[in-house]
Amino acid sequence: MDPEAAAVITPHLLAREELLWCGRPRDTRALRWRAGAIILVAIAALVMRSIPLDSGLAERADTNSILLAMLVGVLIAEAIVFHTYLSKTFYGVTNQRVIIVSGLREPQMVAVLLDRLNAAQLRIRRIYRDIELRAPSEELFQLRHLPFTNPSVPPDWIGWPECYRLIALEDARRVCDLIVESAHKLK
Repeated sequence: MDPEAAAVITPHLLAREELLWCGRPRDTRALRWRAGAIILVAIAALVMRSIPLDSGLAERADTNSILLAMLVGVLIAEAIVFHTYLSKTFYGVTNQRVIIVSGLREPQMVAVLLDRLNAAQLRIRRIYRDIELRAPSEELFQLRHLPFTNPSVPPDWIGWPECYRLIALEDARRVCDLIVESAHKLK
């Protein structure tokens, strides 16, 4: 167990609730790809600025480079917010609930009761290093993360069915098995 995560999760425990596992997101390949994409867009903006001024394409390249520079600024801001959310996100699994504590300023706690899993309400599935607790839905395609939002808990205003994600876990298989085993013990 991560001691920092345990210190954040423990105050949210109920009476007779035991903390079985706690942790936090780890750096993932997706974050490295995001940084690479930002660097490529920034390089494209610089290359467009270096086109000679006597070229017929210079005026268009100048406009495109300004737009790309604005896009780079937005991507950098989104990456900062995303990384801040990840650095302040903690997960816990108890004998009764899955707990997500995160927030940019004040940490907010979201808890999912284990007896709701693999019933008609929520399905659990492991996707590589992520664990997803999602309400059954007819929609096949849903975004995995919206810019400037908490990647573990999608905002209420998007209108999707209930969904929680424990992202970028070191040992997602073990955590998923622990959640399923604890849910079966409750029934």
